[in-house]
Amino acid sequence: MLCSIMCMNNHNEFLKFEAVLAHCEKRASEDSLFAAMEYGREMQFITGHYSLSESGERLAEMILPSIED
Repeated sequence: MLCSIMCMNNHNEFLKFEAVLAHCEKRASEDSLFAAMEYGREMQFITGHYSLSESGERLAEMILPSIED
């Protein structure tokens, strides 16, 4: 049971990150994942350790309102 909860949380975190990255990719000046990551860091959605910041988490919640922790 614990594994399925942890796996679900990891899956949700992955979906959130992907949603934010897709958002950044649409708004980046170049059509590349590198540019999307740079945009995400500039907008402070993504940290220097490639995880979502607090504002990135909030953006993910707006993009994917059905995902719950």
